[in-house]
Amino acid sequence: MFAQGQQHRLIYHEIDFPATSGKKLQLVQAVPALRAILPDVQGTEHEWSSANLPNGCQYWCHGVDLRELPATDSVKSLQGMRADVPTLVVSECCLCYLEVGDATAVVKHFTDKIHDLSLILYEPILPHDAFGQQMVSNLAARRLRMPTVQTYVDSQRQQKRLRDAGFEQARGMTIGEVWKNWTPPDEKTRVDSLEGLDEVEEWDLLASHYMLAWGWRGTGFGGWSRQQ
Repeated sequence: MFAQGQQHRLIYHEIDFPATSGKKLQLVQAVPALRAILPDVQGTEHEWSSANLPNGCQYWCHGVDLRELPATDSVKSLQGMRADVPTLVVSECCLCYLEVGDATAVVKHFTDKIHDLSLILYEPILPHDAFGQQMVSNLAARRLRMPTVQTYVDSQRQQKRLRDAGFEQARGMTIGEVWKNWTPPDEKTRVDSLEGLDEVEEWDLLASHYMLAWGWRGTGFGGWSRQQ
C-alpha cells in the first residue's frame, strides 16, 4: 500500500501482541525492501512507527493485548491515533478469538471515542450445520476457540451486532457472495488456474461459512451504502 505511493495523508495503525510487534520490527530492520518502504523507524519493539512517509502518510505498530485496550481512557493511548478524522477499523479473524464480552468492549473503546467511524469484520459463521461443526471441531483439536461464532451465527446477527454497537448502517456478505459479486472476471480466471481446492463444492462450503460484515456512521463513508 505505501510502496505504491498513491495514498495521501493516510495514517495506518496495526495492533498485535507485543511479541509479534517486536518480530515485525526486527523483520523491517532486517529486510532492505521493507526498510525502503518504512524508513526511519522510531520507537521500541512494543510501539514503533515510520511517521514521515511520502504524501504525509504514517505507519504505527502497537504491541498491545486487545483485551487491555478498553481499560485506557483515551484513544490516544495508542500513540499517533487521532479521534478527529474518519477512521476504519478492520478485524480480520481477530475479535472472533476473544470472549464475546471482551470483543464488545474493544469495539466500544473505539465507538465511544471516534465519531466518524467504520468497522469491517471478517469472521466465521454457521457453526451448527455439519460443515460448521467440523470447522469448530478442527479448531478445538488445535486448542483454539472462536467464542463469537456461537453468538453471531449468521449475517443477520453480525449486522445487528454492529447496529447495537452504535453504527448507523450495517451490511454483510458471505465470502462466496463477495467472490461472485465483487471479484473481477480476470481475477477469477487467475485464481481458478492455481492449485487449490479440488472441488467447487468444497470452496462453496468454505466461502459460505466466512463473511464480511461492515458498519459505519458519520462522514467519510457515504459510498458504502451502495455496496451490495
